[in-house]
Amino acid sequence: MKFIQRYKSPKVIGIGDKVRYENNIYDVLVNYIVGETDKTGYTPEVNRTILINNNGRKVVVNDYKLLEIIT
Repeated sequence: MKFIQRYKSPKVIGIGDKVRYENNIYDVLVNYIVGETDKTGYTPEVNRTILINNNGRKVVVNDYKLLEIIT
């Protein structure tokens, strides 16, 4: 039996976390959280996580619940 861990909140997603999304392995590059302003002054209207793989391909995920935690 395979146990899949998923995030319960976007606030616990860390930069550099290894995650699986659509059966591919990615690293978390950027994690934007609704209502929090980053150092450039950007405040997102929706939660958004930007992932990157080993080949430099970036993917934007708007639903953090789809991300599987790789331990």
